[in-house]
Amino acid sequence: MGAGQSAETAPQPEVIRINREEIPEQYKTVGVSTAVVKRINSQQQASPAAAAGGGGAATSEEAKKLKAELDRERAEKTRLREEMAKLTELQARRSTGTTTTSLAEDIEDRKRIFDETVQRVEKQFFSYQRENVCSDNEARILECIDQNKGTVLKCKPLAEIYEKCVTDFRKQVLSGK
Repeated sequence: MGAGQSAETAPQPEVIRINREEIPEQYKTVGVSTAVVKRINSQQQASPAAAAGGGGAATSEEAKKLKAELDRERAEKTRLREEMAKLTELQARRSTGTTTTSLAEDIEDRKRIFDETVQRVEKQFFSYQRENVCSDNEARILECIDQNKGTVLKCKPLAEIYEKCVTDFRKQVLSGK
């Protein structure tokens, strides 16, 4: 027996190769995150088990979710490409020299694009504001401070309760609840 025959070989992961010629034009500019690749790989590994166990409904729901996510990302990328094309056009006009009327148009276009970008960022990152769950504690502390102007340390137990409330709320927010 040779050295290659006596050693056990570990199973090799399946390699997927995609030729650029096989990809339709509309899919060439789609970015795929590692999370999507992992989900697809887990579906491929689970598909023999799903065929045996009948888990096709969950897979089709997942496929619909992924398709909706892909469509949304495509629309966003298309819109961003259009904005980039407008900005490139504005920059080209600026570099070639402009008259005062086109300069005013450039400024208006840039202002509009900037405002749209600000609105998109605000919508994405600042649209949801949680309510202040510790507002009752804040009000009690302020009342206590007003009543005990010379002896603020009497309000210390209220401050400790407030700190616990804030800590609990922070944990809740960070856990995603």
